[in-house]
Amino acid sequence: MARKVGDIAPGERLRDQVYRRMREELQSGALEPGRRLVETQLAEIYGVSRTPIREVLLQLSREGVLTQQERGFLVPIDTQKDILDRLEVRRLLDARLARHAATEATADEIRALAKAHERQEKAHAAGKAKAFVDANAEFRVVLREMCRNALLRRCAGMVDDVFQTMRGRIHESAENRDLTLACDAQILKALQDRDPDAAEAAVTGFIDRLLAYFTAEGRVGA
Repeated sequence: MARKVGDIAPGERLRDQVYRRMREELQSGALEPGRRLVETQLAEIYGVSRTPIREVLLQLSREGVLTQQERGFLVPIDTQKDILDRLEVRRLLDARLARHAATEATADEIRALAKAHERQEKAHAAGKAKAFVDANAEFRVVLREMCRNALLRRCAGMVDDVFQTMRGRIHESAENRDLTLACDAQILKALQDRDPDAAEAAVTGFIDRLLAYFTAEGRVGA
């Protein structure tokens, strides 16, 4: 059940609070795939008027997170093709983003990335999948912020965000957490070495493994 928006962050614009909260609940799976979202119901749940709800739903629809229907909006259920299409786009965007990060990141940003990776390691060692996913999301945000191309950063973020719910399912497996940790360690080292070729290779190699994973029979949406 969603919390009343007004109780969350009193200084933040109401519309931004609704947007942030709805994105969090889409990513966590609280607003689950296949669910129909209706303005009046959401307004009651979040404790706001229909206006900010409508604005946020339209924005999320433009971003490809929701599907607009004749009566309301739908949290889409991904097909195998949806997932593979997004991974194809991620492979292109993330490769360029990693190259930018390797040459443009500050020393402080690289240290922040190392700390996020350390939090991933600790969560994995403790068997805490949710904490691991949260630390991995932080790692990816820090990595994106290292890129000084604002448009590339924004596009990569939009594509990446829709994978967050899926990451929760994937990383319930310790084996998958191992693979993600190994990839992130390679990315971190490439950035520490200021090696754009190695950074790109680490990212594309990881996404190629994801493509193989989701191409395998039965890997639809999980």
